[in-house]
Amino acid sequence: MTSLYIWWSLSYILMKKILFIIIAVISSIEILADQNNLFSKKNNQILPAEEAFGFNLKKMNQNIFATWEIKDGNYLYLQSVLVKIGDNEVKYKVIKGVALDYEDEFFGETEIIKNILKIEFKNDVLDMEAKIYYQGCSEKGFCYPIQEVKI
Repeated sequence: MTSLYIWWSLSYILMKKILFIIIAVISSIEILADQNNLFSKKNNQILPAEEAFGFNLKKMNQNIFATWEIKDGNYLYLQSVLVKIGDNEVKYKVIKGVALDYEDEFFGETEIIKNILKIEFKNDVLDMEAKIYYQGCSEKGFCYPIQEVKI
């Protein structure tokens, strides 16, 4: 009977120590995650395209200015910026923005824009719908689908 009591006492003490260690480890992980942002949901969130690329449009008579204020950690593919009036592609002029060479796993050698892109184009055909298309990615590895803006 005494050996059974000793075995039960040792088992109980061992179980308490194991439980204490498990709780301590879980608590430590939560503290580290909060302090160092190891698992922070905020760090892993992907912004909606509207926020990531901050698209803005300004019309002055027939001149249209489109601006993307690109948030840190995101970039636009320059080749994806497309302006169409009806079914016709319209040429635009880059007013502000620096194209950077980039090796992309999907597009190969391409140019990207970070920080800001501003373009200008004319809409001489006022009765036709104009659209702007663009696509970009987050440096976290998420690429946005092609965005379409109707003017």
